[in-house]
Amino acid sequence: MSITTKQNTDKQLQRLAAQRQLYAAAKRVFFSQSILSGPAAVFFASAALMLPTIKCYVALWGICLTLCDLFWLTPWQKRLRESAAGIQEAFDCDVLSLPWNDLRAGKRPDPELVKEQAQKYQRKAANMPPLTDWYASVVGELPLYVGRLACQRSNCWWDAKQRRHYAAWIISAAVVVFVAVLLLAIKQGSTIEDFILKVAVPLAPALLLGVRQFTEQREAASRLDKLKEHAERLWTDALNGRSEQEVAARSRPLQDEILENRKKSPLVFDAIYKRLQKRYESLMCHGVAELVEEAKQKLQLN
Repeated sequence: MSITTKQNTDKQLQRLAAQRQLYAAAKRVFFSQSILSGPAAVFFASAALMLPTIKCYVALWGICLTLCDLFWLTPWQKRLRESAAGIQEAFDCDVLSLPWNDLRAGKRPDPELVKEQAQKYQRKAANMPPLTDWYASVVGELPLYVGRLACQRSNCWWDAKQRRHYAAWIISAAVVVFVAVLLLAIKQGSTIEDFILKVAVPLAPALLLGVRQFTEQREAASRLDKLKEHAERLWTDALNGRSEQEVAARSRPLQDEILENRKKSPLVFDAIYKRLQKRYESLMCHGVAELVEEAKQKLQLN
């Protein structure tokens, strides 16, 4: 069964639905973090400038929120993200005909978990991008061992592109918010002590979240660029006569690194994903089509 046929079976579509639902749950946790650390922090910082008597309470709130973020919200989000990555790995292993790596991926996701999360996803499926044809259907024209590489490369390209776009948006928003509150503090004639208690401490969670998101998104994109380059080297080797067995064996470590990156990478809000999805998907499909044409010529495929 080809990649394009496998990816659209009920079992694999259920896995895609489950991983998207788990990512959505992780994004809700992240959204709560963002609201508490962003708009709420700005509100309390501005309130402290207007009402100096509450500055100690606002500072305490900022400290408590920072600790809550570090010890509760972030670990919770991480667990959900890793569960989603595990289900997506099961999808890739079956669709791309790769062996499951217990050492890197752990045990396979429980089918009950997949079913439960997939059923939850159906409530909002109509408002989300379709799950069919996860990989460009044109890869079905290639032998499995090179079609697999085209899919792995497209995974890395797409993810790196959206993360760089998102990182730029995050850091811009953080700078605008901080400058706006700083200007308000200057206008109020605040002292250094007042600025620290009324602005710096309440805004610390927002700045921490913004800087962490920017840094992690950029790091994830850099890792993905390196993986894409590695996939392209494997692609070149495959077209230059390396055996199917050798290329397949080298594809498994590449998949291990893709999985590891999924586990580590921060989330991207669905609103951003939907905004970028149509444009970048067409570019990704174009790139895969170019690879397919190259492979047909080099491997002399009809």
